[in-house]
Amino acid sequence: LLTAPPGLGQGPARRRRPPPPQSPLEKVAAQEELGLPQLAGRWFLVGMASHCSYLAEHSHRLEATAVTVTVPDGQSLAISTFRKLDGMCWEIKQRYLPAQAHGRFLLKGRGYGSKVDMVVGETDHSSYAILYYQKGRSISVKLYGRTSRVSDAIVDKFEQRVRAVGLSEDMTYYFPTYGFCDSADEFHVLDGEL
Repeated sequence: LLTAPPGLGQGPARRRRPPPPQSPLEKVAAQEELGLPQLAGRWFLVGMASHCSYLAEHSHRLEATAVTVTVPDGQSLAISTFRKLDGMCWEIKQRYLPAQAHGRFLLKGRGYGSKVDMVVGETDHSSYAILYYQKGRSISVKLYGRTSRVSDAIVDKFEQRVRAVGLSEDMTYYFPTYGFCDSADEFHVLDGEL
């Protein structure tokens, strides 16, 4: 009575699990000639494209944002982001570790599902960098400049990259070009994620 009917659990009737869907970031090519030491230094956040509902609702309150990049061990990126929050300058420190492939990095957050994958998509090291970030299934694209303003040609390139990953003009935000923080006092430093 307790025997299974013949053919159950064996043969071609067994279904294979479908492969996991490709993450949006896997389709993004990393910069080939990427020199990490040349990425070091100060950068200004010029623009960002994202599905983020907070950005959409608070785009009128965007603050000038600057980052300082160091390459402490020759392979990971230590990024300090300086921005104002309620009128105070804050520093957010993050450490992006090298991932399996060249030009790809991983920020390990606290807790399940808090990791962020990052790809250096394109840069000339001296005037602009286009970086892609993915948390969960959500992708965002950021344009950084060595100065707070970049050429129209670079903005056009950024907007093409944004459309290529399925984001649109109405999800693209440009940041103020003045009012940057240069530092934060010891009470306004956060380690972790933005």
